[in-house]
Amino acid sequence: MNAFTPGFADQPHPAEPAAAPQQTGATDPSPIAPGFIETTSRPPDELPFQPPVIAVSGAPSGPPGMLTWVAAGLALLVLGGTILSLIGFVVDQMARSQTLGLVTACVFTVAAAAIVWGVLIEIRSYRRLTVVDRMKVRLRDPTCPVEDARHFARGWLVSIAARVPEADALQSALDACRTTEEIRALLRHRPLRVLREKARLLGTRAGTQAGFIVAITPSPALDGLIAGLRSLSLIREVATLYGLRPGPAVTIGLMRRCAWTAASVYGVNVAASMAATNLMTEMPVLRHVAAAVPGAGLTATRLYWLSLAVAEACAPVETEV
Repeated sequence: MNAFTPGFADQPHPAEPAAAPQQTGATDPSPIAPGFIETTSRPPDELPFQPPVIAVSGAPSGPPGMLTWVAAGLALLVLGGTILSLIGFVVDQMARSQTLGLVTACVFTVAAAAIVWGVLIEIRSYRRLTVVDRMKVRLRDPTCPVEDARHFARGWLVSIAARVPEADALQSALDACRTTEEIRALLRHRPLRVLREKARLLGTRAGTQAGFIVAITPSPALDGLIAGLRSLSLIREVATLYGLRPGPAVTIGLMRRCAWTAASVYGVNVAASMAATNLMTEMPVLRHVAAAVPGAGLTATRLYWLSLAVAEACAPVETEV
């Protein structure tokens, strides 16, 4: 029995599996007085702490299911049918007049180029969001090399240079960092603190606006619609603040990342009960409206916490609340 074995000091020792040596003298039958047992074992607190390395691996993807094949077939029918119809229309116009056919072909070509360009812009916008996600995972890894962390941080600082007043000073401070933890602390306490405060102001303004609109809405059934539309606008505003281009794909991606805040009624109600006093202190005019219309205060609190959730989703480093 030692200091790390459970039991009492006067408890008899368990029988050993091996044969015990012959005892040469009689043992003392008196019980052992309670007290601490001296030990030379090394306590667990003195062991060197090594942070665990978390290996990030994607979930195994199975073969495409029935819905995937049906969606692919419908998309092919719609897209292929549209292209064939347009080609047939151009050929028909060519049969009528060569000039009219060329003009029709030019119009369709320009329209197709505009559609392709818009799709490419949306793909690049969504890639910027995925870059932020990868950067967050990479900087969380304690084994991340400092050069890689500095490269990721420098690229992200360029995207928010217009929204942070001390962008040049941040670049100089980033070059002076020697460890990945220093880079994380720099991003967390300087640019992200400024952006989070601006996101908080956006949430406060959106909550005030939505609260007043809900207060004057004649039908309670429209409260959810008003809150939903203002939530979409708030997500786009916060994404723009963090240097993202809030297209449809980015907006849906951010909604998926903070769906627990926007869709969980229980979580929103708990957050509302915890932060109602502080939020109403920041918006004293809305406090009187919330007293008369209870739904106005709940809508304002939802938008306030939604702005913080979207800011956390857009940040490359976990911020400290």
